[in-house]
Parts: sequence; C-alpha cells; structure tokens
Amino acid sequence: MFDLDSWQEIWSTITRNKTRSLLTAFGVFWGLFMLIVLMGIGSGFKSGVFSMLDGLDVRTVVFQSDATGLPYKGYRKGRYWNMTSRDLPIIRQNAQSVEYMTPLLSGRSGDSNTVRGLKSGSYSNVGLLPDYFKINAVEVLQGRILNEMDEEQNRKVCVIGEEVYETLFDIDEDPIGQNIRLNGIYFQVVGVVKQISQMTLFSYPPTTIYIPFSTMQRTFTRGDYIHALFCSAKPGYPSAMVEEEVSDILKRNHDIAPEDTQAIYSYNIEKELMLFQNLTLGVNVLVLIVGLGALFSGVIGISNIMLVTVRERTREIGVRRALGAKPRNILWQVMSESLVLTSLAGLVGFLVAVGVLAVASQIMEASPIEGFGPPLISFGLALGAMAILIASGALAGLMPALKALQIKAIDALRDE
Repeated sequence: MFDLDSWQEIWSTITRNKTRSLLTAFGVFWGLFMLIVLMGIGSGFKSGVFSMLDGLDVRTVVFQSDATGLPYKGYRKGRYWNMTSRDLPIIRQNAQSVEYMTPLLSGRSGDSNTVRGLKSGSYSNVGLLPDYFKINAVEVLQGRILNEMDEEQNRKVCVIGEEVYETLFDIDEDPIGQNIRLNGIYFQVVGVVKQISQMTLFSYPPTTIYIPFSTMQRTFTRGDYIHALFCSAKPGYPSAMVEEEVSDILKRNHDIAPEDTQAIYSYNIEKELMLFQNLTLGVNVLVLIVGLGALFSGVIGISNIMLVTVRERTREIGVRRALGAKPRNILWQVMSESLVLTSLAGLVGFLVAVGVLAVASQIMEASPIEGFGPPLISFGLALGAMAILIASGALAGLMPALKALQIKAIDALRDE
C-alpha cells in the first residue's frame, strides 16, 4: 500500500513546514502521554487498594455490641449489652450462611506487660479461635498457628507478631518452645507470624500476641462476654446474608427490638470492597475522560492543520485530478499523511509515558506508599491506547480528505 515514493511524498509534506508540524504533533504527543500516565496512576491506585485486602476473606462481617436505640420488653432505650460465648453455638446452629466464626477478646496492654528475661515490651494480646487465621490469613515465619487442641485443652501457648519476636529474642534465635510472661502469666511461644493483609482489624498484627480464646477467658478471668465477633460467608452466600442472620440471632438472644439498627454495629468488608470498586471505577472513568480529552484536542489540531494543508495544495490536487488520479488515491494520500503524523507523535508520547511509569515504579518499590501500588499499564491497555491513536489519526484525516475530494480540477487549476 505504501511504496518508497509514497513515503517520500508523505515525509516531504510533513517536513515542508517543520515548525507547524512539530507544534501540531506535540498536541497528540501530550494527549497520549497524559492518557498513558493517568491510566498507569489509576491502575496503581486500584492495585494498591486491593493489595491491602490480600489474605483477608472479604466475605467477612465483624460484629460489636452498642447501646440499644429502642426500648423493648421493658428495657429502656440506651441499654448497654454484651455478646457472650453462649451466642456462638446458637449462631453455628441457626445461621446457615456462616462458614468460619471466631470471637475476639482483648487483653490488658499495660507498660512492659510482656517480659522475657531482661527484655520487655508493651504489646496488645487477643484471645481467639483458630478460625481467625482462616478469615485473616498470616504468613508463618516460624513454628505454627493456634489449633483446635490448644483451644480444647486451654493451653497456655501463644503466637507472636514479628515485632514482638524482634524485641524479646536475639537475631536468629529460635523462639519456639520458649516462655514469655504476659500480664504476669507464662505462655509458651509456638509460632511467629506476619500478617499478609495490610488492613488492621482491632489490633496491629506485628505487635500482637495471639492466645487461645478459652485460655484468655479462664486465665485472666474475663467472664463470658466477648469484644467482637468475626463471621465469614460460605461459598455461594453473600456477606449481607451473614450480616442479617447473625444480627437477628443476637437480637433474639439479648432481647433487642428486631427493628433496632443501633444496638449492633456490623462492619461488612464486602460492602467496603464494593465502595472501593466503585471508587476505582470512578477514578478510571475520570482518567479516561481527561486522557481522551487531551488526546482528541491534539487530534483536532492535526485535523485543522490538514485542512490548511489541503487548501495550500489545491493546485497540486487539481493537477492530480486532471492527470487521472482516482478519488480513492487523493483520499488515501491525505489520510495517510494525517495517520503518519499522528502515529509518530503518539508513539513518542507512548514511549516517554512508559518510561516515566517505569521510573516511578522503581522509586515506589524502593519507597512504597501504603494504599498505592506501582503505576503500571497492562499490555491490553497499551494495545487499546495504540488502537485509539490509530483510529484518531484516521479520523483526523477524514474531514480534510473529504474536503480534498470536493476540489474540482478546473477550479483548482485556476486557483492562485
């Protein structure tokens, strides 16, 4: 379709007025540069948000008790109540949507409440069931996590976060089987863990000590109540069903009005995820609008310049028509010039944008920003951007080409 003469003619036309061609091409260069960079930023924002949820079962709902909002069965409005261990078997029996469930009981966190030999630190401690590690996965650095035998036998064992290990133990020291004193009680370390998810739920994992729920209740005389309840949905069930079923059971167990929306605080992670998805969708749409707007402004500039070029070449086009040039030859010549100019400017903009994103990614890998991933662009998005560029180049040349076809040979030869 393009022979050497055609390329020479296209290049000659483009370089005939270098300043004008460069200024026009810059609009397309900047438009595609902005589109790629903004798409990369949008992709980094999305990957950063979703990476915070790695290892976390997003079908989980967290429940806590709150003051009642309505009077019910003789109880006044504003009554405070607590979830208890007695709620657990009832929920397991009646909530068909719940797969994993664990209560959480927080322990005291005083100054230097954790001691090993001459080393000490102030750390939070929580009692929970082994299901917790199925809901909020962790990376086991040493040893193991808590299991059912620890819970059933009320073992005085614990799993510690990585910062607890670094404070209480020397580098490369094996902590497994060693004892630490937590709030005056000795516990044997059975594992060191690192949380995968960046989302913090009631405790900061690196500085947390995990012990069996039953051990926490009995050893520290915490009674029957619990601070929070984690429930995850079975496959095929929405987390909204878990939220509804468990809330209804808790209300019946504790004489709370069925229509009371204040007494139970529930945090639905899946709903939060949907908000994140809607937010990233909005960001992507905004990025697309801004990027395409910048690109199309450059394309419009090229179209206008091509109209000027057609006007300047009226006599040339007339001579071609007089010598027998077919309309499709004139059409293709004008459109090809527009396409080549657009493609060259866009390709340079694309390469510069990819280079900027690559440098930014290396900087972010060295200094990560929480909630924001490396600004990368996928191969599919890159192909899509180039397809938009080529289509834009053809569109930019279409109107000038149609204008050229309207030039009559006799009128063009008379043109001065």
